[in-house]
Amino acid sequence: MNFFISLRIILFFMFLGFFTASFLIGTLTILDESESLAISDEFNQTIADVDFLDLFLNNLTVELPMFIPGVGPAWGLYSGWSTGVSFSAIISMSPSLTDFQPLDIFYASTFGFLELVAYSIGMSRGAFLIFGFIQKSPKKPLIIWSLIEISIAILLLAVGGLIEVSVMESGALTVGDL
Repeated sequence: MNFFISLRIILFFMFLGFFTASFLIGTLTILDESESLAISDEFNQTIADVDFLDLFLNNLTVELPMFIPGVGPAWGLYSGWSTGVSFSAIISMSPSLTDFQPLDIFYASTFGFLELVAYSIGMSRGAFLIFGFIQKSPKKPLIIWSLIEISIAILLLAVGGLIEVSVMESGALTVGDL
């Protein structure tokens, strides 16, 4: 197998793990009650009026910077951590959710898993581009493959967003189901 393909696959799985770890670290963040209440209230207000376009654009604005060489992977890890902090706040305000496993958001829901894969593609491409620049790889293939991966990530976020909105509209997903 081509070295660059092997490296690309390894980076993808590394960043899948890194994002998961940063999310878990965020869930361990202890907030005071006022901070938790503010985050929980903001979350509840946000999901009350969310539609596909809002959800998709929100996820896209988180995703696209992850493709930036160097800065993108760091942004992705920060996004994972801040999502974990928000999750921690919501859980702390809902005692009935104390037994809920945080990783179920990404690994037990189709839309969450699609988002996780899209974010991992972005972060790992951002890291791969650094390696490509250091190796003085031809720019054209790097740009073409970056555009292909951006397109795949956008498609994953769109499909995930459609699934998430349809689940929310059916009433099958509530804050208590996080």
